[in-house]
Amino acid sequence: MNTHTPQSKTGPPPGDDTTTAPGRFAAFGNRNFRLYFIGQTISSIGSWAQSLAVTWLVLELTDRSDQLGIALALQFLPMLILGAPAGVLADRLNNRRVLLATSAASGVLALTFGIVVTTGHATIWWIYALTFLLGLVLAVERPTMQAILFQLVGRDLLPNAVAANGTINSVSRLIGPAIAGGLIATVGVTVGFYINAASYLIVIAALLALRSSELIARPVLGQTKGKLREGFAYVRSHPEVARPLIVMSIVGAVALNFPTTFPSMVRFGFHRGAGSVGAAMSVSAIGSILGGIYIAGIKPDARRTLAIALAGFGAAIVALGVMPSYGTFVAMSIVLGFASASFQSVNTVVVQQATEPAMQGRVMALHQTALFGSTPIGALLMGWVIHVTSPRLPFLLGGIAAVLCAAFVIARPSHRVAVATA
Repeated sequence: MNTHTPQSKTGPPPGDDTTTAPGRFAAFGNRNFRLYFIGQTISSIGSWAQSLAVTWLVLELTDRSDQLGIALALQFLPMLILGAPAGVLADRLNNRRVLLATSAASGVLALTFGIVVTTGHATIWWIYALTFLLGLVLAVERPTMQAILFQLVGRDLLPNAVAANGTINSVSRLIGPAIAGGLIATVGVTVGFYINAASYLIVIAALLALRSSELIARPVLGQTKGKLREGFAYVRSHPEVARPLIVMSIVGAVALNFPTTFPSMVRFGFHRGAGSVGAAMSVSAIGSILGGIYIAGIKPDARRTLAIALAGFGAAIVALGVMPSYGTFVAMSIVLGFASASFQSVNTVVVQQATEPAMQGRVMALHQTALFGSTPIGALLMGWVIHVTSPRLPFLLGGIAAVLCAAFVIARPSHRVAVATA
């Protein structure tokens, strides 16, 4: 489960510094960040276990990729609708208290999911309802998780913390699906839900253990009227912020649909079971971890590095889609994991380095909306594409989208666009 530095008004353009960061693991010298990282990693392992459980439950009940797409779309639809307003809350409320509340709510929903399946009442409509409720929680949680990083480590270590924080998803994807895949194949699908419910106890304990005296203060909003509009105006007037947000929206909708495309490829392309799905998703995380470690050691250029990461991601996802066997698919997924993690980390750091501290919650809410809010569109579209054509086609479409975005990043002017104010 998964931030921003203040920028000098007279200094060089954000992201133009290509010097080496203080150290790839420098953020772990901060006690609060270590606790946060441990708690979120364990919680994210549980979330990946539940994600595979939901995926396999849908496929077992319906045997249709488009139904899986609907379930994923419902989970991320609230992020599309509520993500931006949630950013205002992240700039106004105590981030740690919000995360405590969202973690408790997610734990209750995971437990409910497990009870429904255990008692034999699971239907596709139950899955739709619970995934939508989980999405409501995620819509508030995601921008808050990004906004709190500045308070944990401050300006100098923020790019390092962002990249390190990005490995949470990678590490948990290495462990969660592997554990869940094996247990689903031997014990049953319910275990994934109970693992996730228990994991939230750890993240709550870690959040409670943070030292308030060591959290870095940042400007907090008062009245919220007009603040959301102010956030949109800020993005429009800052091309260095708007550019990666546009890219993330497109790539998120067309290419980053792995919860739909990976299981569908393994089940319908290679005709394998839940254990093979978990193994493929876990192995891809090896590359994601390496990508996160690599990006943690650099300060990316706002345009050049992002374009390179996009082009590499596009090539990797096309290559994955043409792999002839399950074994080569799994091997190539390591390369894709590296490329995907590199792109997402670079994109996030570019946005955060270009954003002023007072705007962090709102801008990162828009960033999370671009990433996760695009999922309803992508999940529905790619689930349908797989159902009517082939599980390979979405990988080709994703690669094309990433390469076109790389060209957009290089070609787009970097000058500031003036915005008229009322």
